[in-house]
Amino acid sequence: MSTTVTTTGSGNCNPFLLKVMIFSPEAGFKFDVSVQLTCSATNDKTWNLIFNLYKKVGTDFVQVVGVEFQAQTPVEKEALETMSNQGVNVLQSRALRTKVHPAVKPLADGHQPTDAETSKIHTALQKAVLLKV
Repeated sequence: MSTTVTTTGSGNCNPFLLKVMIFSPEAGFKFDVSVQLTCSATNDKTWNLIFNLYKKVGTDFVQVVGVEFQAQTPVEKEALETMSNQGVNVLQSRALRTKVHPAVKPLADGHQPTDAETSKIHTALQKAVLLKV
């Protein structure tokens, strides 16, 4: 069975996943960015940014890396909520292309990330999320 049921109880949390950007940063690669809102059993909101990297294999693009950034601070949560309403702004788009993609791309060979690589990716995503026009 592949059905998920979420009750909203008395709170105001309605989970969703919204693809906000698809970008081709260089030949042979593309990535998409989604904003996800999940709800806890007590209706607490959790905001996530999902970055999926795809590599061209033959004639198809195959997902090679998936990264989930979970907002921890009120400022990060607000930034992701704004992104879900208004999309990716120019500065965020530039940072995703020039900072996040280069940080994630080395993992396209299939190796498990080192702590240093994970930290670099987290920092790049955090900075990109917080950029405002």
